[in-house]
Formats: sequence, structure tokens, C-alpha cells
Amino acid sequence: MVSFSKISKIVPQKLETWEKKVFLTFDLDWAHDEVISDTMDLINESGVSSTWFVTHKSPILEKLRKQENIELGIHPNFYHAPHQSFENQVQPKEVLSELLDVVPDAKSVRSHSLFHSERLVDVFYDFGLSHISNCFIPYGAGIDVRPFSIWENMVMVPHCWQDNVALRMDLAFPDKSELLKSHFVFNFHPIHIFLNTEKVERYELSRPFHQDPDKLISKRFNGVGTRTLLIDLLEVLKDLEEVSKKTISL
Repeated sequence: MVSFSKISKIVPQKLETWEKKVFLTFDLDWAHDEVISDTMDLINESGVSSTWFVTHKSPILEKLRKQENIELGIHPNFYHAPHQSFENQVQPKEVLSELLDVVPDAKSVRSHSLFHSERLVDVFYDFGLSHISNCFIPYGAGIDVRPFSIWENMVMVPHCWQDNVALRMDLAFPDKSELLKSHFVFNFHPIHIFLNTEKVERYELSRPFHQDPDKLISKRFNGVGTRTLLIDLLEVLKDLEEVSKKTISL
């Protein structure tokens, strides 16, 4: 049976917690509330479970918390500012402490820019986090991607598709038959869903309007892009879930 679940529910040793399941994840990346709300509405219409990695305090978080099908994780930024250089790192404990004040119940973490290290795993553990999604293994690479445990029973959850990376490497998207065979972890960003981004240039040219949804909506692509991929995925998986339920009932 194909179904949706949340990252923190994964127990690698228990196949029923992740096998033939789809995990939709969203990195907020300081998006405007209206941009985040746009994605939230799409997910709520489908009724599927999902995990949202939070970057900042915002009124929209209260709306997300009220959705039973949504869990909130954290998306810590270990640079001085969202787009500063790799060398300008800040102390992980300070970053995590501030962000966990915003999302105190978080169990799942994905670092901004997938920043990761051995020592950082220990810091995550000390702060009560249990599931790390900092490993991107491209769909179609021929690698059997599955969750696994490391020391202190910390769970590593690789994702196989990421919208902004897909724009750079022409990354394939799983088809209906593939979704039936394995589990998939997708990484989307509300800004790319809002823009229906189909190429990096659209995103870069829209930067001056990222906090102005009224102007930003005029930059939305009207062809096949990130938004249409998500909508099609939700529709396909809803159909597969219904087929699975009917098959079980026979």
C-alpha cells in the first residue's frame, strides 16, 4: 500500500514505517507567510502527511501546528546570514537553541544547504533531535536509498529529489510505476512552488520580490515547473493510495 508519512515516524529496522511510503518535506527558507500558506493550502487539499523544516519565527507556524497531518522540524542556518559564504559559520549550539525556542517539539532536522558533519550529529543528539535529513542521493543514480541508523540511534533519512537541485542537474522525477516499488523522500521549497520554477534564472530574477507576494505572483511560470510537478505527484499518489485500499478490501 502506498501512503504518506512524516520523517520522525521512521524506524529503519521497521520496514512498515518507511517501505512503500512517500515523505513530502518542505524547507521554508525564510519565505513570506503568503508563499508558505500557498503550499500549505495545496497540501491540506490533498490531506497527506508531510514534514516542514522551519527557518524562522512567524505567525504562519501556528496555522501549520494546527494541521494534524503536518509535523514541524527545524532548518538551522549555520552561516551569519542565509546567503553568506561557507566560511562564515556560527556556533551550532546558539543556532539550535534559538530555533528550538520556535519549534520546541521538533525531532527532525535538515540543515540549510545540507550543512553536515560528524560533530554536528552529536550536537543534534544533545538537543533532543533524532532524525537527520542532510543527505541528498539523486533519484536515478542507481543507489538503493533507504533510511539507516548511526551512533546514538540517530536516524539518517536521505532524500532523492530536491527542487532547486533538480533545476541545476535536470534531475528525473519518479513515475507512477517507480512510486509503487520503493519509498521516496522529496524536498520542496514554498518559493519554488509559488513561482512554479522551471529554471534557476526565474528564481534569481525574482529575488527582489520574494517578500512581496503581489509582485511575485506575476513571475509565476505557466508551464511545467515545480508547482505542477507537486500537484501531479499529489494526484498520482492519491490514485495509488485509493487503488491500494481497494485491493486490500477485496
